[in-house]
Amino acid sequence: TDAMATNLDLAKRSGAKSFIIVDSAFSDSAISVMPYAAVTNSYVILANNGNAQEVAEAVEGANKVMIYGLVDSGVTAALSSFNPQQIGTGEDKFEDNVEIVNMMMSDYNKDTVIFSDATFLEESIATSENPVVLIGKLVPDVTYDFVKQKVRSGDLKASLLLGNSLVTPVYDMRERMEDEFESEGLNKSFGIMVKFAQVIPSEETGVLVLDTFPLPSYKPAMEVGDVFYSTNDQQVMVSVDNIGEGPAYYTLEVRVQVDGADFKVFGPSETELIERGAQASEAYDFDMSSVSSGNVSAVVIVKFGSSKNSLEEFVTSTGLLESIEYVDESEVLVQSAKYNDGLLQVTIKNSGEVPAYEFAKVSLVMDGEPVSVTAGDTKSIEPGSLMTEQFPLELSEEDLSANQNVTVTVNYGARQGFLNKQAAFVVDLKKGGDEFPWIYAIAALVVLAIGVYFVTSKKGGEKPKTGKPRK
Repeated sequence: TDAMATNLDLAKRSGAKSFIIVDSAFSDSAISVMPYAAVTNSYVILANNGNAQEVAEAVEGANKVMIYGLVDSGVTAALSSFNPQQIGTGEDKFEDNVEIVNMMMSDYNKDTVIFSDATFLEESIATSENPVVLIGKLVPDVTYDFVKQKVRSGDLKASLLLGNSLVTPVYDMRERMEDEFESEGLNKSFGIMVKFAQVIPSEETGVLVLDTFPLPSYKPAMEVGDVFYSTNDQQVMVSVDNIGEGPAYYTLEVRVQVDGADFKVFGPSETELIERGAQASEAYDFDMSSVSSGNVSAVVIVKFGSSKNSLEEFVTSTGLLESIEYVDESEVLVQSAKYNDGLLQVTIKNSGEVPAYEFAKVSLVMDGEPVSVTAGDTKSIEPGSLMTEQFPLELSEEDLSANQNVTVTVNYGARQGFLNKQAAFVVDLKKGGDEFPWIYAIAALVVLAIGVYFVTSKKGGEKPKTGKPRK
């Protein structure tokens, strides 16, 4: 986007030698790291799979690179050569927030925090060097426990609220803490200062709202794809799609019903991560012959959210369970892998007789550590055709020496969303354009030889011109 391009352009011009990388979808991540960036003279960069290589180029020569929270796997891989410090796991935004707030309070002796729900940016957040604690209308347990522990130890003395939207939850939190401390015989608390709108002293006194900049709130979005019963495999097959602008966590539950009543319930599944633009599928063993009569339908329930521990959204799909004769005859193979100018290119061939869909992952060694890099999305390949997956990576000479070959794992299938087949291929990693200069040189020699042959033949076989004598 234009905003991300501008963000990268300013990063290059900033002269910064320290960078903090956050996912472009999460404004709360940016809010969480801004105070830390201020005290460490760091620049905050918005990243995703689409600009991962550009981000790597922007931080070239940096003294320190940090990754905060959840980012795309392509971003992690592109920055791996910089040995970035990881802050938080990305599984829960409140846990990640508490981690970086604790770092600031411990490393820079901060005893004042700003409470925010990350829905807007205000001057106090943009210019303050006090950490921002994320809360909402309800205070998460991890946040409550952290604040209480800091108050108990005397490390947290004061707080700032911007406007009155969070007055109730923060005051309730303090009152609850005071009661709990009193039951222990302790007199502990923390101060609360509320920054309200400015008052204009004039003949007609008026009130201005706080000068704020609203921030887009990331709303994960998913939808149910195909739902059918495979008579060949005797399985109920379900696919889901991440159609949001960022990654999401989800669980899947399938209810097979007969005449509207539950007959067999599958799930809910373990909470899984699905990256932006990705698809996922599940297959459940089910013997349809166990249903003697009645209309068989399927209810699919997908619960999802931006945090692993907070699946606040859901989508459902209900309909008759269609039976199809599904035989996956797709076949693919990896032909080659080549690294050149910041790109690892993997060539995949559809060796079968039907169209195939594939999702590739490359496993290699970077800075002495095993790394797996996934492709951006699922690709389709026509029978007999080739397709090149590109993985933005910065490999050093040491990395290239350590990767004489790489392992490419391909999940594939004949139906989009159902990549139930998997194969791993170990292929040689060609460097640069190793083989191409020789090909070009040989081709040039052949062209030159042909040219010389024709010129020589023309001269050797040329007959003297004749014409009529002039009068």
